[in-house]
Amino acid sequence: MISRRQVLANASQLCLLGALAPDRVYAQNGLMQRTVPKTGERLPVIGLGTYRTFDVADNPTELDRLKQVIEIFFQNGGTVVDSSPAYGPSEAAFGYLSQQIDLPDNLFVATKVRADGRDQGIRQMDASPQKMGVEKIDLMQVHSLADWQTQLPILKERKAQGIYRYIGITASREELYEDFIDIMRREPLDFVQINYSVAERKAEEVILPLAMDRGMAVFINRPFAAGALFPYVENKVLPDWATEFDCHSWGQFFLKFILSHPAVTVALQATSSPNHLLDNLKAGQGLLPNEELRQRMVDLIGLTGRPPWT
Repeated sequence: MISRRQVLANASQLCLLGALAPDRVYAQNGLMQRTVPKTGERLPVIGLGTYRTFDVADNPTELDRLKQVIEIFFQNGGTVVDSSPAYGPSEAAFGYLSQQIDLPDNLFVATKVRADGRDQGIRQMDASPQKMGVEKIDLMQVHSLADWQTQLPILKERKAQGIYRYIGITASREELYEDFIDIMRREPLDFVQINYSVAERKAEEVILPLAMDRGMAVFINRPFAAGALFPYVENKVLPDWATEFDCHSWGQFFLKFILSHPAVTVALQATSSPNHLLDNLKAGQGLLPNEELRQRMVDLIGLTGRPPWT
């Protein structure tokens, strides 16, 4: 098995997954892109999350590593960055580091609101662009449905005013799914963000098909089950058949499983390791598993429902 820490050679030419509509998949500089259903805007399929990894103190070593991560991400075709005020200083850390590098013209910034009441929500939303060092937030999301009855109407108002281009909701726990699905069915959302991985597949039942039916783009969080999947496969050998979909590490294995679902627009991975980031980006290149291979991936990992470690 090739180590996750090794920098891998370029993957082979993009091959579209059969179940994926051709007008939703593109390749630019080797990194696959998919379209936002409501607008046709193209986004690279690997995004940069900031949960925990950007929650750093004023430590020069940590900040230098994160700066390298951001630079590598943009240099290799990444454009989507997702954060939240609930992630401690993550928004501000990204903003500080982004001022030291060249940002892509097509940078796509997503963040969230997690507040109680209208006034607190507006203050939080207004602070995010300044913290992140950008003029405008592209996508504002209600974080984990927190006070969504108050916050979502504000998002809709602000989208109508041109403050946000897109609005959405997020969840990363199954206990929120019932309300999440109800909101998806009733509200004109542009994006939904949900947890999904080879170990956490509940979203396949209703949420992902419903997103396709409703024309909603999908961001995926917890692609590695909060990192717990790597210890689980630590002593396992990557199967030979993984090369059938240009997979050379466990990180790519987990990400390619996610990307092979036709509802998925972007998988948000978070890392403070430049080498891990390079490895993760390779998952957005080359072949993706078909339905038969997806089932083999599920069988190999051997986890169903909610992982035992959560």
